[in-house]
Amino acid sequence: MGSVPGRSHFCRRQGGLFFPAVVGLIALALTGCQISAISVAQLEMHQALVNHSGLLPVHDVLKLRVSCAPPIEWDRLPLTSNWVYSHQQWRSPDHHVGMGVAYMHTPFLFSPQTLIWFAKAQYANSDDGSGRLIAQWTDTLGRCWFEAENDTYHIRGYAMTRGYDAWIVYSGYRVKTHPPTPEVTLAGRGADSVAPLPTSE
Repeated sequence: MGSVPGRSHFCRRQGGLFFPAVVGLIALALTGCQISAISVAQLEMHQALVNHSGLLPVHDVLKLRVSCAPPIEWDRLPLTSNWVYSHQQWRSPDHHVGMGVAYMHTPFLFSPQTLIWFAKAQYANSDDGSGRLIAQWTDTLGRCWFEAENDTYHIRGYAMTRGYDAWIVYSGYRVKTHPPTPEVTLAGRGADSVAPLPTSE
């Protein structure tokens, strides 16, 4: 992100996926998407049904206000946090596949348009125009799913909102490296395991 050049340089230099580099695809995908409020209880039930082979036990990530089960032995990159959002990413050992969670909280209620505005604003200075939306749908849990790709990344993920909180959860890979399908699938299952913490936490 332009506002945090040091972190951006670090993550790109280390060869990992980096949120600002893919957020333009997310903005493209969220346009026109109807994001509904989610039920924590339903997401926790879904979380328990996710295939957890190859994933860590479900644990809380308090800075992101979620619980999740990232892939075992993947690198947990340093958490990026500022007044707008907090973002955490996990990266495969070969550095070609990753999953991430971005969390936002504001004094006003989120709308789908707010989330789209945020994503577009963060990517305004780095969009190369190569992004294309592949698919978009909303599941029965209220998560707005998207799949998009540009010349560098293929991204699949979802957005969800609850009151003043919003999350963007994604997994993705570098398109030119052709990573193994099981590794891509593992990242997707890790992303699918994410559930917001109850408000009482």
